[in-house]
Amino acid sequence: MRTTELVAELGAKLGIALRMSDEGTCRVSFDNDDVDFELSGDALYIMADIAPASGREDACVRLLKANWLGAESGGASIGIDDKRDVFALYAVERGDVAYEDFEARLVLFLKALRYWKEWLSLQPAQAVQAPAAEFPMGAGSMLKI
Repeated sequence: MRTTELVAELGAKLGIALRMSDEGTCRVSFDNDDVDFELSGDALYIMADIAPASGREDACVRLLKANWLGAESGGASIGIDDKRDVFALYAVERGDVAYEDFEARLVLFLKALRYWKEWLSLQPAQAVQAPAAEFPMGAGSMLKI
């Protein structure tokens, strides 16, 4: 399936009509987690804000470790959007993608997003002590909102 069709198929699976705007963007809320989809050429970017970055220098080393080879980011990447000063999670789908593979990666993306939102909501001293093993690596078989 072409990346341009993935969002429409996602909408069909969720039972809602989704379409990309004229600018090639679409936002989907999974519970209270907003995920932005943006088309650029044959690439579909999947992005979500995790938490404000300002004053959270204590979290940077932990997030870099989590980001290494996608180990604790669900295969996505964690970065800082310096224009808006937020930690963000993003992934990219390119070319011909099976919808089932896209959905499985999106489930991992949402699990990673929720994990890091919760971890960054902790006070710095609590967050440093939070064990890495708590990251939910397994992909569920069903996308839930």
